[in-house]
Amino acid sequence: MAGLVDKPNRVVEYQKFFQTNSSTPLWILGGPSRKGFVALFFGGLAVGATGATYALTKMIKGKK
Repeated sequence: MAGLVDKPNRVVEYQKFFQTNSSTPLWILGGPSRKGFVALFFGGLAVGATGATYALTKMIKGKK
């Protein structure tokens, strides 16, 4: 329980971090772990879109 009670208040630090005038979108900010999750998400999205396009072209050509 001490981990929840004795945590330092970092609200002002986070507020300064997210309110800076940066051209980077907020969903990319947040450190290397968030960048990894974003890369994994968009990688999966690209693989899914590629697979769907491939299957659609095969179906249009009449092959199963």
